[in-house]
Amino acid sequence: MLFLAVLCISMAVRIVDQTDALIVARIGKYHRTLRSGLNFIIPFVDRVVATTSSKDIILALGKVDAISKDNAVVLADALIVIRVTEPDKAIFGVDNYERSTVLLAAAALRSKLGSLSLDEALTSRDEIKVNIQESIRTELEDWGILLRSVEIQEITPSDSMLKAMEAQAAAERERKAAVTRAEGEKTAVTLHADAQRYSADQDAKGRLDAAKSDAAAQVELAQATAEAVEKVGKALKDNPEAAQYMLGEKFIESYSRLAESGNSKIVALPNDFMAGVASLLKGAAAKA
Repeated sequence: MLFLAVLCISMAVRIVDQTDALIVARIGKYHRTLRSGLNFIIPFVDRVVATTSSKDIILALGKVDAISKDNAVVLADALIVIRVTEPDKAIFGVDNYERSTVLLAAAALRSKLGSLSLDEALTSRDEIKVNIQESIRTELEDWGILLRSVEIQEITPSDSMLKAMEAQAAAERERKAAVTRAEGEKTAVTLHADAQRYSADQDAKGRLDAAKSDAAAQVELAQATAEAVEKVGKALKDNPEAAQYMLGEKFIESYSRLAESGNSKIVALPNDFMAGVASLLKGAAAKA
């Protein structure tokens, strides 16, 4: 009897830690929750079916794959921080509340990623986090669980998408390089054409300046010649014999140079050559 009494007392007494809560069922039905401290139950009638913690619980979602709005495969990882506030609901309201919370959050994450393009998913972590919190908070409250926070750890394209993006980036770099080369060649051709046009303009300008200078020289020569002719004409008008003398002198000078040539030659003189020379000499003697 003493042994049975000790056994019953040991089964009736429950000491609960500060951060724990014990769920007691009586004849298979939820009866009450034992909080921290010394508690008593009825042996063989009451049974502790579960123990929960009042501390924050961190749950990792693992890699969640999703198809983005632009049909890209996206991999995401997140952490969910929860706290059990109503242990009876967490135990009797859902089967394995930790696993159910992970599945619920993963579904919300996958749904949100599906509504975004790849670029939006990679740059909208805060928006995704808020959306997950709003999507699962009410459901968790029904399970007696407080959602403390959601943290997005990583959002990346899948390996196949990364390879495709690398190929696309390489093609884009090659396209830009080709455009740069083409622009360089275009610039070189333009500069060469400008240089040729400038050279042609300068050459034409030089020829024009030379032509203008030559024309000016011709004008000046013509003016000088006209003035000389005018002066000679005026002088000859006053003294005709001087003109005859000058012509004769030039004539004799020309025949003298012709005679100095080493080649054999026959010089034909006009019939009145000697008469003209005599006339010139007479004119010169008369002036003397």
